[in-house]
Amino acid sequence: MVRKKIENWIDGDSGTFSDGTKFRLARVRAPEKHQSGGSKAKRRAAGMSGRSRGVVSVKQVAKDHYGRAIVEMKNKDGSVNDRLIKRGYRNKGR
Repeated sequence: MVRKKIENWIDGDSGTFSDGTKFRLARVRAPEKHQSGGSKAKRRAAGMSGRSRGVVSVKQVAKDHYGRAIVEMKNKDGSVNDRLIKRGYRNKGR
């Protein structure tokens, strides 16, 4: 795993690291920012990663068709992916 700093969250399952790399969380499916619940999902993800001042451990597992890194993300509280999934943001095969 590599340590990276999150620059910003675009929505509840994707964002940009400070080095310019765009990412998407593996196994997580959150509403887009313009959809119902999108702002809440973004705040939840930002809150989970913000507890470590935006510095997280990242393991890239793939790239998507947009060129974004698909990542598993952890901080001192554990897996951000798993915690979002427990909150109901599951990838249901779409």
